[in-house]
Amino acid sequence: MREGGNPDAHPAPQRGEARFAPRGVCRFAQGVRLALLPVVLAAVAGWADPASAHGRLGAAEGRCRLFIGPDIMNFTGYLPEASKNEFCEDIPATGPMIMVLDAEQDELRDMKIELRIVKDVGGEAKENEDLQAVTVAYREPKSYPTGTINFEHTFDDPGYFVGIVTVTGDHGERWVSRFPFSVGKSFMRDLPVYLTLGLGTLAAFMIYLVHRRRETTASKAHKPPPAPPPTTPDEDHGPEATPAE
Repeated sequence: MREGGNPDAHPAPQRGEARFAPRGVCRFAQGVRLALLPVVLAAVAGWADPASAHGRLGAAEGRCRLFIGPDIMNFTGYLPEASKNEFCEDIPATGPMIMVLDAEQDELRDMKIELRIVKDVGGEAKENEDLQAVTVAYREPKSYPTGTINFEHTFDDPGYFVGIVTVTGDHGERWVSRFPFSVGKSFMRDLPVYLTLGLGTLAAFMIYLVHRRRETTASKAHKPPPAPPPTTPDEDHGPEATPAE
């Protein structure tokens, strides 16, 4: 059956294609996937939901929101001496800062709200060892009938901090929201992500160059020799005989 079959139904591939192309493409695709894996992981880490990346503070629906218990407070930060722009999480520069919190739910207006900013010393357990020593700003528990809280503080030095908002109610409710942020170190916080993205892109480009070089080498190795140039009648039969006189 195989000898009597139609030879044109399954044409034989070229020698170079049969040996190199499918395997080379698969290796190249696998290499690109491995090179881009850290890029994807960095993107997921860097572009994750800000509410999870920065504790309970994150952007949602075009607003910067602080999630505290079942309720939400809108957060807005200003640097009056540095810029008119608002910031959500990380403070771009040192100097006087104004934080404004607006309660969305009415029940927060009847509850007492405590505000505290501490140095980031590596976790809540270390903070509680000497809370007063790491506290840089504090406002005692107080109710805000209007639902708006203005909190001012001057950051003289750059660093990493944690904002702590504690809400207590008359019926034993106690909700705590923590959000880490930086002052004057926004670029340093994102630097690992930028480095990972750059290294992943460079690795993918190097794999592409190696693939192209191997493909070129394989094509040359399996290229058939050039056909000899056509011969002229003079070269085949020698010079024509001249007629005798």
